[in-house]
Amino acid sequence: MSTSKQHPRQVPSSLDNQLKLCIAVLLILCVLPVPSGAAHLEKLVVLPFEIVDNTPMPGGQERNRQMLEKLTRYIGDSINQAGLYQVVPQNRVNRAVEDADLGTDIRNCNLCEYDLARQVKGEKVMTGWIYKMSILVLTMHIEIKNVADEKTLISKAYDFRGDNEKAWFRAAQYMIRDLRGMMAE
Repeated sequence: MSTSKQHPRQVPSSLDNQLKLCIAVLLILCVLPVPSGAAHLEKLVVLPFEIVDNTPMPGGQERNRQMLEKLTRYIGDSINQAGLYQVVPQNRVNRAVEDADLGTDIRNCNLCEYDLARQVKGEKVMTGWIYKMSILVLTMHIEIKNVADEKTLISKAYDFRGDNEKAWFRAAQYMIRDLRGMMAE
């Protein structure tokens, strides 16, 4: 009586290693938590920030315009990078504002922020302005509103000292930090 042993088929070692790697990756992916909101980040429209400037300074208007443009872009980029919202590209937003030819500040335009947000397919809209009491005392105001039901979700003000880019951006950083905290709740 002869018995023959059957040997299991040998898998080449490189294929064996690839198979082990694939299994390890799949196991890791199964265990990792899925971040909330990862499936859909709401689209946020950051309207151009404005200023109420009570300090007559030579060349102040052009300087303010440049600072506001930088601040608006910084805030939109920071919110986008933080993964809080999907921020609508600023050039599209600026074009919609220019085309609307409001003739007044956005914060005084009688709810035009919703129309502007709808034009660029936004679900939420942020308006913001700087109140400049003096070259030392300033306040950054922001509002985030829901476009669908036109309700204000967040309304905050950030006092800061110093009329320079560093101070403006520091106020914006505090606002982003607070927004991140509010979104985590």
